[in-house]
Amino acid sequence: MAKTLKMSKVHPNPAQPREYFDPEKMVELRDSIIEHGLMTAIEVRKRADGEYEIVMGERRYRANEMAGNTTIKVEIVEVASDIKAFGRAMAENVNRADMTPIEEGRGFRRILDEDTHDDGTALEVEDVAKRFGKSPKYVKVRMALLDLIPEVQERVTLGNIGTGAAHRISELTPKNQLAVLKKWADEGLSENELLHFAHQVREQERQPSMFDIEELTDDEKKERIGAQKATRNKLDQIERIRALADELARTPVQELAAALGGELGARLDQLERAAKAIQDAKFAVRQAKAFADAQEIVVNNSALRSTLAEEDAAIDAELAAILGLAQDGTAEAPDADAETVGDTGAAEPAESAELAAV
Repeated sequence: MAKTLKMSKVHPNPAQPREYFDPEKMVELRDSIIEHGLMTAIEVRKRADGEYEIVMGERRYRANEMAGNTTIKVEIVEVASDIKAFGRAMAENVNRADMTPIEEGRGFRRILDEDTHDDGTALEVEDVAKRFGKSPKYVKVRMALLDLIPEVQERVTLGNIGTGAAHRISELTPKNQLAVLKKWADEGLSENELLHFAHQVREQERQPSMFDIEELTDDEKKERIGAQKATRNKLDQIERIRALADELARTPVQELAAALGGELGARLDQLERAAKAIQDAKFAVRQAKAFADAQEIVVNNSALRSTLAEEDAAIDAELAAILGLAQDGTAEAPDADAETVGDTGAAEPAESAELAAV
Protein backbone atom coordinates (compact mmCIF):
# COMPACT_ATOMS: atom_id res chain seq x y z
CA MET A 1 0.00 0.00 0.00
CA ALA A 2 1.40 3.38 -1.01
CA LYS A 3 2.41 5.85 1.70
CA THR A 4 3.60 9.43 1.56
CA LEU A 5 7.00 10.28 3.05
CA LYS A 6 8.96 13.48 3.35
CA MET A 7 11.62 13.71 0.65
CA SER A 8 14.17 14.41 3.41
CA LYS A 9 13.52 10.93 4.84
CA VAL A 10 14.22 9.14 1.55
CA HIS A 11 17.79 8.61 0.32
CA PRO A 12 19.29 7.31 -2.94
CA ASN A 13 20.94 3.91 -2.92
CA PRO A 14 24.73 4.47 -3.08
CA ALA A 15 24.99 1.24 -5.09
CA GLN A 16 22.40 2.37 -7.68
CA PRO A 17 23.23 0.56 -10.96
CA ARG A 18 22.61 3.68 -13.04
CA GLU A 19 25.02 6.59 -12.92
CA TYR A 20 23.91 8.36 -16.09
CA PHE A 21 20.46 9.95 -16.38
CA ASP A 22 19.64 11.71 -19.66
CA PRO A 23 19.14 15.40 -18.73
CA GLU A 24 16.47 16.06 -21.39
CA LYS A 25 14.41 13.05 -20.35
CA MET A 26 14.72 14.07 -16.72
CA VAL A 27 13.30 17.49 -17.55
CA GLU A 28 10.43 15.82 -19.44
CA LEU A 29 9.65 13.65 -16.42
CA ARG A 30 9.86 16.66 -14.10
CA ASP A 31 7.38 18.56 -16.25
CA SER A 32 5.02 15.55 -16.25
CA ILE A 33 5.17 15.34 -12.46
CA ILE A 34 4.47 19.07 -12.15
CA GLU A 35 1.41 18.69 -14.38
CA HIS A 36 0.05 15.29 -13.37
CA GLY A 37 1.82 14.36 -10.15
CA LEU A 38 3.94 11.26 -9.56
CA MET A 39 1.88 8.49 -11.16
CA THR A 40 3.81 5.50 -9.79
CA ALA A 41 5.15 5.20 -6.25
CA ILE A 42 8.83 4.42 -5.80
CA GLU A 43 9.98 1.40 -3.78
CA VAL A 44 11.96 1.99 -0.58
CA ARG A 45 13.25 -0.12 2.28
CA LYS A 46 13.66 0.96 5.89
CA ARG A 47 17.18 1.62 7.13
CA ALA A 48 18.54 0.93 10.60
CA ASP A 49 18.39 4.64 11.42
CA GLY A 50 14.64 4.74 10.75
CA GLU A 51 14.93 6.55 7.42
CA TYR A 52 14.46 5.00 3.98
CA GLU A 53 16.62 3.98 1.03
CA ILE A 54 15.43 3.73 -2.56
CA VAL A 55 15.16 0.22 -3.98
CA MET A 56 13.45 1.11 -7.27
CA GLY A 57 12.61 4.50 -8.72
CA GLU A 58 15.61 6.78 -8.31
CA ARG A 59 14.84 8.46 -11.64
CA ARG A 60 11.34 9.30 -10.42
CA TYR A 61 12.78 10.45 -7.07
CA ARG A 62 15.20 12.82 -8.81
CA ALA A 63 12.51 14.22 -11.08
CA ASN A 64 10.18 14.68 -8.09
CA GLU A 65 12.95 16.61 -6.35
CA MET A 66 13.49 18.73 -9.48
CA ALA A 67 9.76 19.51 -9.46
CA GLY A 68 10.20 21.07 -6.01
CA ASN A 69 8.02 18.56 -4.16
CA THR A 70 8.74 17.99 -0.47
CA THR A 71 6.92 14.63 -0.24
CA ILE A 72 6.84 11.51 -2.36
CA LYS A 73 4.64 8.43 -2.73
CA VAL A 74 6.41 5.21 -1.74
CA GLU A 75 5.84 1.48 -1.38
CA ILE A 76 7.81 0.11 1.58
CA VAL A 77 9.21 -3.31 0.74
CA GLU A 78 11.15 -5.95 2.62
CA VAL A 79 14.39 -6.88 0.86
CA ALA A 80 16.59 -9.67 2.21
CA SER A 81 19.99 -8.13 1.41
CA ASP A 82 21.83 -5.36 -0.36
CA ILE A 83 22.42 -7.54 -3.41
CA LYS A 84 18.71 -8.42 -3.63
CA ALA A 85 17.88 -4.69 -3.50
CA PHE A 86 20.45 -4.08 -6.20
CA GLY A 87 18.88 -6.81 -8.33
CA ARG A 88 15.47 -5.16 -8.09
CA ALA A 89 16.99 -1.84 -9.15
CA MET A 90 18.67 -3.55 -12.11
CA ALA A 91 15.38 -5.17 -13.10
CA GLU A 92 13.74 -1.74 -13.28
CA ASN A 93 16.51 -0.15 -15.32
CA VAL A 94 18.07 -2.79 -17.54
CA ASN A 95 15.57 -2.40 -20.37
CA ARG A 96 15.71 1.39 -20.40
CA ALA A 97 17.29 2.76 -23.57
CA ASP A 98 19.26 5.32 -21.57
CA MET A 99 20.98 2.82 -19.27
CA THR A 100 24.45 2.65 -20.72
CA PRO A 101 26.06 -0.65 -21.77
CA ILE A 102 28.85 -0.04 -19.24
CA GLU A 103 26.32 0.34 -16.42
CA GLU A 104 24.62 -2.87 -17.54
CA GLY A 105 27.97 -4.66 -17.54
CA ARG A 106 28.81 -3.49 -14.03
CA GLY A 107 25.36 -4.53 -12.81
CA PHE A 108 25.50 -7.99 -14.39
CA ARG A 109 29.03 -8.51 -13.02
CA ARG A 110 28.03 -7.53 -9.47
CA ILE A 111 25.01 -9.85 -9.47
CA LEU A 112 27.09 -12.71 -10.89
CA ASP A 113 29.78 -12.17 -8.24
CA GLU A 114 27.62 -11.47 -5.17
CA ASP A 115 24.18 -13.03 -5.62
CA THR A 116 23.32 -16.71 -5.33
CA HIS A 117 20.47 -19.14 -5.86
CA ASP A 118 18.11 -19.68 -2.93
CA ASP A 119 20.14 -22.77 -1.95
CA GLY A 120 23.34 -20.72 -1.79
CA THR A 121 24.93 -22.05 -4.99
CA ALA A 122 26.67 -19.63 -7.32
CA LEU A 123 24.91 -18.08 -10.30
CA GLU A 124 26.04 -18.72 -13.88
CA VAL A 125 25.85 -16.25 -16.76
CA GLU A 126 22.82 -18.14 -18.06
CA ASP A 127 21.03 -17.57 -14.74
CA VAL A 128 21.68 -13.83 -14.83
CA ALA A 129 20.55 -13.64 -18.45
CA LYS A 130 17.30 -15.48 -17.70
CA ARG A 131 16.62 -13.27 -14.68
CA PHE A 132 16.67 -10.13 -16.83
CA GLY A 133 15.14 -11.53 -20.00
CA LYS A 134 18.38 -11.35 -21.97
CA SER A 135 20.47 -13.89 -23.85
CA PRO A 136 23.76 -15.15 -22.36
CA LYS A 137 25.56 -13.47 -25.26
CA TYR A 138 24.02 -10.11 -24.35
CA VAL A 139 25.21 -10.42 -20.76
CA LYS A 140 28.71 -11.58 -21.75
CA VAL A 141 29.14 -8.72 -24.23
CA ARG A 142 28.16 -6.10 -21.61
CA MET A 143 30.49 -7.57 -19.01
CA ALA A 144 33.32 -7.68 -21.56
CA LEU A 145 33.05 -3.89 -21.85
CA LEU A 146 34.45 -3.66 -18.32
CA ASP A 147 37.81 -4.66 -19.87
CA LEU A 148 37.87 -1.40 -21.81
CA ILE A 149 40.35 1.25 -20.76
CA PRO A 150 38.70 4.32 -19.16
CA GLU A 151 39.21 6.46 -22.27
CA VAL A 152 37.11 4.07 -24.37
CA GLN A 153 34.51 3.56 -21.63
CA GLU A 154 33.89 7.33 -21.61
CA ARG A 155 33.16 7.30 -25.36
CA VAL A 156 30.78 4.37 -24.94
CA THR A 157 28.95 6.09 -22.08
CA LEU A 158 28.52 9.24 -24.16
CA GLY A 159 27.24 7.18 -27.11
CA ASN A 160 30.19 8.06 -29.38
CA ILE A 161 31.17 4.42 -29.85
CA GLY A 162 28.58 1.66 -30.26
CA THR A 163 28.45 -1.59 -28.31
CA GLY A 164 29.55 -3.82 -31.20
CA ALA A 165 32.76 -1.92 -31.88
CA ALA A 166 33.37 -1.43 -28.16
CA HIS A 167 33.10 -5.17 -27.60
CA ARG A 168 35.70 -5.83 -30.29
CA ILE A 169 38.00 -3.19 -28.80
CA SER A 170 37.62 -4.75 -25.35
CA GLU A 171 39.38 -7.87 -26.65
CA LEU A 172 42.60 -5.91 -27.30
CA THR A 173 45.52 -5.14 -25.01
CA PRO A 174 45.29 -1.77 -23.23
CA LYS A 175 48.00 -0.27 -25.47
CA ASN A 176 46.26 -1.38 -28.62
CA GLN A 177 42.90 -0.15 -27.31
CA LEU A 178 44.52 3.26 -26.96
CA ALA A 179 46.01 3.00 -30.46
CA VAL A 180 42.61 2.12 -31.95
CA LEU A 181 41.00 5.01 -30.06
CA LYS A 182 43.65 7.39 -31.41
CA LYS A 183 42.93 6.34 -35.00
CA TRP A 184 39.18 6.69 -34.40
CA ALA A 185 39.66 10.19 -32.97
CA ASP A 186 42.18 11.33 -35.61
CA GLU A 187 40.33 10.03 -38.66
CA GLY A 188 36.68 10.16 -37.57
CA LEU A 189 36.07 6.48 -38.34
CA SER A 190 32.47 5.40 -38.76
CA GLU A 191 31.15 2.61 -36.57
CA ASN A 192 31.69 0.06 -39.35
CA GLU A 193 35.21 1.28 -40.06
CA LEU A 194 36.05 1.12 -36.35
CA LEU A 195 34.60 -2.39 -36.13
CA HIS A 196 36.68 -3.59 -39.09
CA PHE A 197 39.83 -1.92 -37.80
CA ALA A 198 39.51 -3.30 -34.26
CA HIS A 199 38.83 -6.76 -35.71
CA GLN A 200 42.04 -6.65 -37.73
CA VAL A 201 44.07 -5.45 -34.75
CA ARG A 202 42.67 -8.37 -32.79
CA GLU A 203 43.80 -10.70 -35.59
CA GLN A 204 47.25 -9.11 -35.42
CA GLU A 205 47.43 -9.82 -31.69
CA ARG A 206 46.33 -13.42 -32.14
CA GLN A 207 48.49 -14.22 -35.17
CA PRO A 208 51.53 -11.92 -35.14
CA SER A 209 53.23 -14.00 -37.85
CA MET A 210 50.62 -12.96 -40.42
CA PHE A 211 52.10 -9.46 -40.28
CA ASP A 212 55.76 -10.46 -40.66
CA ILE A 213 57.59 -8.81 -43.52
CA GLU A 214 58.49 -11.66 -45.85
CA GLU A 215 61.55 -12.00 -48.07
CA LEU A 216 60.38 -12.86 -51.59
CA THR A 217 62.32 -14.62 -54.32
CA ASP A 218 62.49 -13.02 -57.77
CA ASP A 219 59.81 -15.38 -59.05
CA GLU A 220 57.57 -14.61 -56.08
CA LYS A 221 58.06 -10.88 -56.66
CA LYS A 222 57.01 -11.27 -60.31
CA GLU A 223 53.98 -13.30 -59.22
CA ARG A 224 53.08 -10.64 -56.63
CA ILE A 225 53.34 -7.85 -59.21
CA GLY A 226 51.17 -9.84 -61.62
CA ALA A 227 48.53 -10.37 -58.92
CA GLN A 228 48.58 -6.65 -58.08
CA LYS A 229 48.02 -5.67 -61.71
CA ALA A 230 45.21 -8.21 -62.12
CA THR A 231 43.43 -7.02 -58.98
CA ARG A 232 43.69 -3.37 -59.96
CA ASN A 233 42.43 -4.19 -63.46
CA LYS A 234 39.36 -5.84 -61.92
CA LEU A 235 38.59 -2.71 -59.94
CA ASP A 236 39.11 -0.56 -63.04
CA GLN A 237 36.62 -2.75 -64.91
CA ILE A 238 34.12 -2.31 -62.06
CA GLU A 239 34.51 1.44 -62.47
CA ARG A 240 33.63 1.12 -66.16
CA ILE A 241 30.61 -0.98 -65.20
CA ARG A 242 29.60 1.78 -62.79
CA ALA A 243 29.54 4.24 -65.70
CA LEU A 244 27.27 1.87 -67.63
CA ALA A 245 25.02 1.50 -64.59
CA ASP A 246 24.79 5.30 -64.26
CA GLU A 247 23.76 5.53 -67.91
CA LEU A 248 21.16 2.82 -67.41
CA ALA A 249 19.80 4.59 -64.32
CA ARG A 250 19.24 7.77 -66.36
CA THR A 251 17.23 5.95 -69.03
CA PRO A 252 13.50 6.78 -68.90
CA VAL A 253 11.46 3.89 -67.53
CA GLN A 254 9.29 3.78 -70.67
CA GLU A 255 12.38 3.19 -72.80
CA LEU A 256 13.64 0.48 -70.43
CA ALA A 257 10.29 -1.30 -70.54
CA ALA A 258 10.24 -1.18 -74.34
CA ALA A 259 13.86 -2.29 -74.70
CA LEU A 260 13.73 -5.20 -72.26
CA GLY A 261 10.18 -6.41 -72.83
CA GLY A 262 9.72 -9.89 -71.43
CA GLU A 263 13.24 -9.91 -69.99
CA LEU A 264 12.54 -7.31 -67.29
CA GLY A 265 12.31 -9.84 -64.43
CA ALA A 266 15.42 -11.75 -65.50
CA ARG A 267 17.42 -8.52 -65.98
CA LEU A 268 16.38 -7.26 -62.57
CA ASP A 269 17.65 -10.53 -61.05
CA GLN A 270 20.90 -9.99 -62.98
CA LEU A 271 21.36 -6.56 -61.39
CA GLU A 272 20.56 -7.95 -57.94
CA ARG A 273 23.35 -10.52 -58.35
CA ALA A 274 25.75 -7.81 -59.49
CA ALA A 275 24.83 -5.55 -56.57
CA LYS A 276 25.37 -8.42 -54.11
CA ALA A 277 28.77 -9.21 -55.66
CA ILE A 278 29.85 -5.56 -55.43
CA GLN A 279 28.72 -5.39 -51.80
CA ASP A 280 30.77 -8.51 -51.03
CA ALA A 281 33.77 -7.04 -52.84
CA LYS A 282 33.39 -3.81 -50.89
CA PHE A 283 33.38 -5.77 -47.64
CA ALA A 284 36.58 -7.58 -48.65
CA VAL A 285 38.36 -4.38 -49.66
CA ARG A 286 37.26 -2.67 -46.45
CA GLN A 287 38.73 -5.58 -44.52
CA ALA A 288 41.93 -5.31 -46.54
CA LYS A 289 42.22 -1.61 -45.71
CA ALA A 290 41.67 -2.35 -42.02
CA PHE A 291 44.32 -5.10 -42.30
CA ALA A 292 46.83 -2.65 -43.80
CA ASP A 293 46.00 0.02 -41.22
CA ALA A 294 46.45 -2.48 -38.40
CA GLN A 295 50.00 -3.15 -39.58
CA GLU A 296 50.86 0.50 -38.99
CA ILE A 297 49.71 0.68 -35.36
CA VAL A 298 52.25 2.15 -33.00
CA VAL A 299 51.59 1.36 -29.36
CA ASN A 300 53.71 4.07 -27.77
CA ASN A 301 51.57 4.56 -24.68
CA SER A 302 52.87 7.96 -23.59
CA ALA A 303 52.68 9.44 -27.09
CA LEU A 304 49.13 8.18 -27.58
CA ARG A 305 47.96 9.60 -24.27
CA SER A 306 49.53 12.93 -25.12
CA THR A 307 47.68 13.02 -28.45
CA LEU A 308 44.36 12.26 -26.77
CA ALA A 309 44.84 14.59 -23.80
CA GLU A 310 43.03 17.53 -25.39
CA GLU A 311 40.00 15.41 -26.33
CA ASP A 312 39.93 13.80 -22.87
CA ALA A 313 39.87 17.26 -21.31
CA ALA A 314 36.91 18.21 -23.53
CA ILE A 315 35.00 15.09 -22.48
CA ASP A 316 35.77 15.74 -18.82
CA ALA A 317 34.41 19.27 -19.26
CA GLU A 318 31.27 17.90 -20.91
CA LEU A 319 30.64 15.45 -18.08
CA ALA A 320 31.33 18.15 -15.49
CA ALA A 321 28.84 20.45 -17.19
CA ILE A 322 26.18 17.74 -17.11
CA LEU A 323 26.79 17.03 -13.44
CA GLY A 324 26.84 20.74 -12.73
CA LEU A 325 23.23 20.99 -13.82
CA ALA A 326 22.21 19.09 -10.71
CA GLN A 327 24.16 21.45 -8.47
CA ASP A 328 22.48 24.63 -9.72
CA GLY A 329 19.03 23.04 -9.51
CA THR A 330 18.09 23.41 -13.19
CA ALA A 331 18.33 19.70 -14.02
CA GLU A 332 19.53 16.43 -12.62
CA ALA A 333 22.67 14.50 -13.38
CA PRO A 334 22.41 12.49 -16.57
CA ASP A 335 20.51 9.02 -16.74
CA ALA A 336 22.80 2.68 -26.05
CA ASP A 337 21.48 -1.74 -29.01
CA ALA A 338 19.78 -4.49 -28.38
CA GLU A 339 22.10 -7.38 -29.00
CA THR A 340 23.58 -6.22 -32.26
CA VAL A 341 25.95 -3.50 -33.34
CA GLY A 342 24.64 0.03 -32.66
CA ASP A 343 26.06 2.19 -35.44
CA THR A 344 26.75 5.84 -34.70
CA GLY A 345 27.54 6.71 -38.29
CA ALA A 346 26.23 5.74 -41.70
CA ALA A 347 25.55 2.06 -41.22
CA GLU A 348 26.04 -0.82 -43.59
CA PRO A 349 23.98 -3.49 -41.82
CA ALA A 350 25.12 -6.45 -43.91
CA GLU A 351 28.77 -5.74 -43.12
CA SER A 352 28.15 -5.08 -39.42
CA ALA A 353 26.17 -8.27 -38.95
CA GLU A 354 28.74 -10.40 -40.74
CA LEU A 355 31.72 -8.97 -38.90
CA ALA A 356 29.97 -9.00 -35.52
CA ALA A 357 29.58 -12.76 -35.90
CA VAL A 358 33.32 -13.29 -36.44
